[in-house]
Amino acid sequence: MSEHDAAHVGRVEAHRLDGFIDAAFAFAVSVMAIAGAETPHSLHDLLRALDRIPAFACSFATLMIFWHRHVRWRDRFRLHDAASITLSLMLIFFALIFVYPLNMLFQAMFASFYGAFAHAPLPDAPDIGSMHELKALYICYGLAYACMAGCLAWLYRHSIRRSRLARVEGIEARETFYTLLGSVAVAAASLLAAWLMPSSGAWDGVPGFLYVLLTPVYWLAGRWSRQALARSA
Repeated sequence: MSEHDAAHVGRVEAHRLDGFIDAAFAFAVSVMAIAGAETPHSLHDLLRALDRIPAFACSFATLMIFWHRHVRWRDRFRLHDAASITLSLMLIFFALIFVYPLNMLFQAMFASFYGAFAHAPLPDAPDIGSMHELKALYICYGLAYACMAGCLAWLYRHSIRRSRLARVEGIEARETFYTLLGSVAVAAASLLAAWLMPSSGAWDGVPGFLYVLLTPVYWLAGRWSRQALARSA
């Protein structure tokens, strides 16, 4: 096989892998569709499905953040070696696991908000009957989140070391890498909090609240990037 033919085959394989990854994320989103596995057959069913919109919106946004970071990676690097393929497939593997605790956690969160303000249970809310079950949900979510962020961080680290980037592109790639490392750290902190969560209900929201720390992670990484770009100007 000539070098031209080998390059063509590599491009075809890369496009197929990109299409598979996009389709896998689309499938994960479809699993969380507001109507669930059933099509509404009445106005009552439709209204019950619409109650899931806030949880679906948050779940959709979280998945799309991971998908967009992978899109930015493949647009910037276009690597097609064994490590990149393996890490990309691992990302999909964890995304398909992540979709279930992700959706359930956000549904439980909005069900608690609804119950606090409406003083009534939200229809079709997840059945979490004990602190042990809530702890298990937090741990499942945190593990999946940490694994997805870790796969992307490893993918960026591998690609930065293998590629020769312009200074601006290199700074932007490292900003994403630092953000992903911070995301792994936040997920690890949430996992630790869930593991140590007492059996009483006073601290049941702490593991979820810790994900607010993603905001300063994004801010710090962006601040480092802006300073680095200013120094290179």
